[in-house]
Amino acid sequence: MAFPVEPTHLVVAQPHLGPLLTALDEARERSGDTAGPWYAAPRTSDVLGLALVPLPDPERVAAGLRTWVSPGRPAEPEQGGPALDRVLRHLRAGFASRYFGWTPLLGKNRLVGRIHGPRRPSGVSGAGEVSHGGGGAPRAITPPSWATGRTAVTPGGVTVGLVDTAMVNHDYLAGAWTGPFAAAAEGRPADAEGGHATFIAGLIHRHAPAATVRVHPVLDGAGDADVWTAAHRIVEAGRAGADVLNLSFVCYTEDGGGPLVLATALERLGRDTVVVAAAGNHGHLKDGQDHRPAFPAAFPNVIAVGATDAPYSAKGPWITVLAPGTDLESTYLSGAVSVWEDPDGEGPAPAGRHDQIFHGYARWSGTSFAAAVVSAMIADRTVPGRVRAAEASARLLGPALLEGKPVRLDPRDAPA
Repeated sequence: MAFPVEPTHLVVAQPHLGPLLTALDEARERSGDTAGPWYAAPRTSDVLGLALVPLPDPERVAAGLRTWVSPGRPAEPEQGGPALDRVLRHLRAGFASRYFGWTPLLGKNRLVGRIHGPRRPSGVSGAGEVSHGGGGAPRAITPPSWATGRTAVTPGGVTVGLVDTAMVNHDYLAGAWTGPFAAAAEGRPADAEGGHATFIAGLIHRHAPAATVRVHPVLDGAGDADVWTAAHRIVEAGRAGADVLNLSFVCYTEDGGGPLVLATALERLGRDTVVVAAAGNHGHLKDGQDHRPAFPAAFPNVIAVGATDAPYSAKGPWITVLAPGTDLESTYLSGAVSVWEDPDGEGPAPAGRHDQIFHGYARWSGTSFAAAVVSAMIADRTVPGRVRAAEASARLLGPALLEGKPVRLDPRDAPA
């Protein structure tokens, strides 16, 4: 399965857009490039206070910027790495050399997600490793005992925002969520990834039955989106009044620093919104790559959740909570579903697809689902007007955070 193409957009603070475009024009003229502008028309976002600058040919820009970095000196030897990362390095170095270390607030757009897929080589930015289905593809199960005889629950006023795939209609979740439905598969089997939000919503409803899940779709049917789109959905969820915001997607960066766009979106959230995010399913990687920080989970104002005793779960000191994430049962798609399988595990053979019939429920594994369990546990302890989500989270995590290792939570034995 081929990876989608990474976006080729710079991201810059709106007040710094003019200096950036001026620098690009100046650098193109200095380089002697006469093939036309380096960038297309920028898009601005008042929600984020950022601008998106498309670079149709980042390789061309990276090559041309080399002579601009240090005016009057020979061009620096070109370093390796993706073209957009080289563009950022050159721009930051050029601004710093001219303005006594000052640089514009710059970043880049990138992919988030990948519910499954071939593993990327270590060090490659973007969607990266298997992000959500670390324990493999979802498996069909018969309707479990917990799903039968469900009694109606009156919503308690607590909202869990879910920035994820779209939802599908499901009897067990009737009245428990709001948001748009997933588009129909138009006569072909639905992709297994498209049931991701429905699986998460079922976990939240099981463990926090009085909470309402408000879905803000961003990941497509293959589990991909870019951070620019995801950031807008994060702000949207905060403005819609989410007490808890569940972000079960990841992205990685070359330098281990958090993406500017996601950081900006999280800064726009109010203090009353608790953010819970999946730590990532790259625990299988070697040479320390299992400790690669995944974002948004690795931001300091986010509860990063790994899966308890799971070899696929990421490691690292930025992970704050471990919760059950393996072989969890929840709501899922019905009918024919195209699921994936990797015949040789970590070997070179690509993952294949086959159709399988589901009956509305599945068993699945991943840190996405461990995050959903923690979101539900916080929501279940939140009482509007009496106990804010931040207070419920602090009580749940408690002094254990001071021990310097992830807090282990399990809805079966955690105190109410």
